[in-house]
Amino acid sequence: MLATLRRVAALAPLQLAISCEQETHLPHNSQNHSFCGSLGNNGLCDADCRASFEDAFRDACQNNRPLIFSCATGLLFFAIPFRDDRDRNCCLFAGGVRDEAPDLAVLEKLSNAPSGDGGTLLEKLLGRPQIKRAQFEEILGKTLTLLTILADEQTLARPLRGLTQRLAGIAGASAEIDRVPSSDAVLELLGETLILLFDLPRVIILAGEGEAFSVRVELGPAAQTKNCACPRLRELLGTHPDGKPLLLRQEIGEFFPDIDSDRAICVPLRSEGLDLGLAVIFDSEMPERDLLLLELLAGRAAAKLNRLRLAALHQQRQATSQRLIVMLGQLSLVETREELYQRIVAMSCELLQAARSSLMLLDETGEWLRIVAARGINLEVAAGIPLRFGEGIAGRVAQSGLHLLVTDIEKDSRVGIANRPRFQTKSFICIPIKAHERTVGVLNLADKETGTTFTDEDLATLRLLIDHAALLIERVAVYENARKLEELAARDPLTGLYNRRMLEARFQEELSRCFRLKQHFTIMMIDLDHFKIYNDQCGHVAGDHALKKVAQLLKKSAREMDIVTRYGGEEFCLLLPNTSKEEALFVAERIRRAIEAEIFPGETALPTGRLTASIGVACYPDAGEKFETLINAADVALYQAKSKGRNRLASFEVIPSRIKKTG
Repeated sequence: MLATLRRVAALAPLQLAISCEQETHLPHNSQNHSFCGSLGNNGLCDADCRASFEDAFRDACQNNRPLIFSCATGLLFFAIPFRDDRDRNCCLFAGGVRDEAPDLAVLEKLSNAPSGDGGTLLEKLLGRPQIKRAQFEEILGKTLTLLTILADEQTLARPLRGLTQRLAGIAGASAEIDRVPSSDAVLELLGETLILLFDLPRVIILAGEGEAFSVRVELGPAAQTKNCACPRLRELLGTHPDGKPLLLRQEIGEFFPDIDSDRAICVPLRSEGLDLGLAVIFDSEMPERDLLLLELLAGRAAAKLNRLRLAALHQQRQATSQRLIVMLGQLSLVETREELYQRIVAMSCELLQAARSSLMLLDETGEWLRIVAARGINLEVAAGIPLRFGEGIAGRVAQSGLHLLVTDIEKDSRVGIANRPRFQTKSFICIPIKAHERTVGVLNLADKETGTTFTDEDLATLRLLIDHAALLIERVAVYENARKLEELAARDPLTGLYNRRMLEARFQEELSRCFRLKQHFTIMMIDLDHFKIYNDQCGHVAGDHALKKVAQLLKKSAREMDIVTRYGGEEFCLLLPNTSKEEALFVAERIRRAIEAEIFPGETALPTGRLTASIGVACYPDAGEKFETLINAADVALYQAKSKGRNRLASFEVIPSRIKKTG
């Protein structure tokens, strides 16, 4: 056998040997008890070599499967177990090559090991052939196939051939499982594969994502399983989180009272921590090797089930999201409160296929609910009949903040009243509308057009719309006021920055906020140095380009919360909310440096050789509490900066008189 294997090209770089029971567990014909005897005598190999191979021999034979291992020097080997003609455990050892990705800690350890032949152990180790681990595993597979051919039909070929056939069967079934389009198809294919591949007498497969499993596939005796404690089986899986097969004996009657069996193997269909099903095998003894193969196949099926589950969930959510996106986009275009309210009612009816709906909002007193939009109800009549907060079905829902889903108004203990003649069905939904945890109204829906009752799924779908609509209801008044401000607001046509009118409007808002919260804000005036000279020498077109570039620098250097405006000519003004003077000076310095570092065409003609800016800073309330006062204070600080040489910044300080403008 060894002579034949040594003629195989793929095995040429490897050293081969065979060991059997009741013999040394080291390979035959080795030098100095070392499989890779070319390393010579050394303390490390002499001490650890025997232990490495004995451990590999024991593990391979006990588990009856090949394994890859490393010796103390880090060289790669594999061991393939088989039984000889005397029915003894034997192993084919092959290896003595280096991994292309060696462990650096092992190399360091080897470099300090003693060597008896004058050279270091590390140098000899580096002389061994080198191989990729993936290539090494491929050689192992080829060697396993060769052993099947070479071994005796009664001792080696039959079990190896059976294992090879089952591995091939599992590979084929796994590929087919990946191709099937539905969960039912996955479960059916899994059941058929188990029956055929392992010659099993009876298999039941349960599946489901709810509180309990249900029988989905049953193969074997003709009798159907009528009774199954499926919820308890799910609980049983919860007590075994490792996902390994479970053996049932006395408990079989408790879980499957219709089945006469004294033994059952339960294989969980688990993926990413989710128990998606369970394969139950009755009346079968399976060796550890087959259980591993069974676990492999079940894991492949569970992974496919999970992918199908996630795909379906994604598709469902995507469809709902797309519908809601369209609806919310339409709501965002609404210009009046009345239209917004009617759209909410119409969209709610569309989502749930409801024939009747009404939107009730709390008035300014918070004591009354009034209908502001409706479908299937006379709005003029209904709007004139307010409902007191806390009274009636809608009033109690508004007061509690809890939804009410009723399938039968006459039988539901929470309601228990006769159905009203105008309603076709006895089912309805009453859901509170909340904005920032504050109830602002109630939405009522009744009479599904299909004649069926409302469900929890209907309620969940409705919530997706209502959660967004609630914010729009609360903010619609703010939006209307904002539109009025936008009509007054304007931007500078050259730079695109806000102009002085917007600055004054935002100033008043910030003044009110800071007065209420006892906070600071800062005004910053920015003037380009020698800009008149630049404009005269480079032309107005270049000057306009310079102003645009400065505007971009200001927006980039300022914070997102800051209000950047063009105040006039070459002057700019910034309003910095919730900012102290010290913080404002930091921002101002960043702006000054940004302008100084920017390249402007023709700036070398200026007295300083570049275009720069001077900045004045004034802080509320220290420098004043009115717009004109703060602007004037920042202006004073600006010309202090100019008088001290320009290209600098200054903060407002109390001075006896204003410094004359120097240009």
